[in-house]
Amino acid sequence: MTMPVRQALRDDLKKALKERDKTATATIRSALAAIANAEAVPVPDDSQALPLGTVGLSSDVERRALDPEDVREILRAEAAERRTALAEYQRAGQQAMAERMRAELQVLARYVEPEEGRPS
Repeated sequence: MTMPVRQALRDDLKKALKERDKTATATIRSALAAIANAEAVPVPDDSQALPLGTVGLSSDVERRALDPEDVREILRAEAAERRTALAEYQRAGQQAMAERMRAELQVLARYVEPEEGRPS
C-alpha cells in the first residue's frame, strides 16, 4: 500500500460515512481511536502532578510519533481482539454478534497484511 495506513483509514472513514456503512464506520473509528491512544504520552504517576484545569498552565504535550509498523501492530492487535471475541460469541451461540465481529475483521483486513501461518 503506497498511502500511509492512517491516511487510508481517514479516507475510508469518509467513504464509509457517505455510504452509511455502519460497520465500516464503527470499525475504522475504533482503529483510529486506538492509534490516537497509542500516541498519547503516559501521565506520570506521582503526587506532584497538578490537577486538571489548572489556570495558567498549558496542557499541550508533544505526542509520541508512531512509525508505520507501529500503526500496523495496533491494527493487528485490534484484529486479534475481534478474533477472540468472534470465538467467544460462537462458543456462546450468539450468531448475530459473531457475524458482526466477522464483518469488522473484514474491514480491518484491508489495512493489515495476513499473518504468516494463520489460515485465511
